Amino acid sequence: MEDDYKKIAGAFLLGGIIGAAIALLYAPKSGKETRRDIARTAKRVKKETADLIEDTVEGIQEFAGDIKDRISHIIERGIELSENAKKDLVKSLEYGQKAFEKTEKKGLLKHSDYNLKIIFPSQY
Repeated sequence: MEDDYKKIAGAFLLGGIIGAAIALLYAPKSGKETRRDIARTAKRVKKETADLIEDTVEGIQEFAGDIKDRISHIIERGIELSENAKKDLVKSLEYGQKAFEKTEKKGLLKHSDYNLKIIFPSQY
């Protein structure tokens, strides 16, 4: 039984040695050349990765800048619209107050009947 284990272990060992010898015989390059190629490939991959990271960071910065510009534009537009709406509201209220005062002067309405008078400064 022990001889069987020795035979199996010997066969694996012999197979490994034969495989390594064949690999060395058929290897297209020497170990030194292979190590040099691996080092070159590692440097190239490192550079390409750094370039990719740099491009990604630049893209994110550009995207953030675009978003900032759009948000600023939206805020400015919102301020303009609210100022225009405020002006329109003031004009409407002033017009309504004048119409109320004209109606009151004509005697169609009495201030005491409604106890209502809109006072809205014109400077707005």
